[in-house]
Amino acid sequence: MWKGNNFMIWLNLKTTTLRSPEYAGSEPIQRATWLNLLAYCCEQENGGKIEGCGEWKDRQWQQTLGVTLAEVREDCALWHWEGDTLCVAFYPTFKEDEVQARREAGKRGGSARTQAKTQAARDNGAKHNPSKTQAKPKQNPSSNPTEREGKGNDKGKIKEDTARSEEVVSTPTLPEWVEMCHRAQIGKDIAEEIWHDNEGRGISPHGYWLDYQGNPIRNPIANATSRAAAIARRRSPVVPINGHNGHAKPESVWSLQQRIEAAQKEVDRICANPANKEAVPDSFDRRLRAEPMAKVKALKASISEMRQQMVGVEVVA
Repeated sequence: MWKGNNFMIWLNLKTTTLRSPEYAGSEPIQRATWLNLLAYCCEQENGGKIEGCGEWKDRQWQQTLGVTLAEVREDCALWHWEGDTLCVAFYPTFKEDEVQARREAGKRGGSARTQAKTQAARDNGAKHNPSKTQAKPKQNPSSNPTEREGKGNDKGKIKEDTARSEEVVSTPTLPEWVEMCHRAQIGKDIAEEIWHDNEGRGISPHGYWLDYQGNPIRNPIANATSRAAAIARRRSPVVPINGHNGHAKPESVWSLQQRIEAAQKEVDRICANPANKEAVPDSFDRRLRAEPMAKVKALKASISEMRQQMVGVEVVA
């Protein structure tokens, strides 16, 4: 079962922080860098300290926090270094303590409720089924249909009570979820997309994510596997194959248009995701990082190729 609940998925900032001398006296790039550092620390619940990051390379800073090595090495009132540990100012430790206290209370409360309900189910079963507590002469099962019916009802009652005593679970953090999906051979970008989508739909009373119909997702990895396959098919559609001669069928204009629209939506999604961008040196602008940029170029090349195919299909038609 997963650990943790009520994670710090919200960034708590006091308005007084944004009016403080430390913030007001910092440059715009420093403020943006601090915001990325703060968001990462809240997600990790690390008390505002990124330990052991002194030896990180520039690429690791960009991929992990969306900042550059040069930016975090600048002297700034919004963060400081203690050896290999980066300490971020104005980290909401009060909110971290509150979240962790709620998490611990939820675990204790869920465990107590589960044990109480399970014991109640056992007591109820023993009360209605005396054969569980005292020995009785063996009888031919076919000679007493009334007793058989009673036992069957008691078993059904116990199962019903046990089902109602379902254990309260907790949803995983984003890093935990990415690792779980990695073991299931689901890519990091798709895993993150599914996690954010699940987090946006709310949680069931027993702590499960909810699907689009509002039903609890009791096996999230199986759910993610099927969704990841659908996402992969949508991003890289396969040309249908003719079963008679094995040659690829020419796609229809409508099919090509659908693929072009899907590819363009993926380009827009990549470009709109702040995590895919990095700061331009000596500028306030931001640009796509190398990996997202490569994906965008590949998608645009695919769009161009499909448009050429559309022209060919229209000419043939």
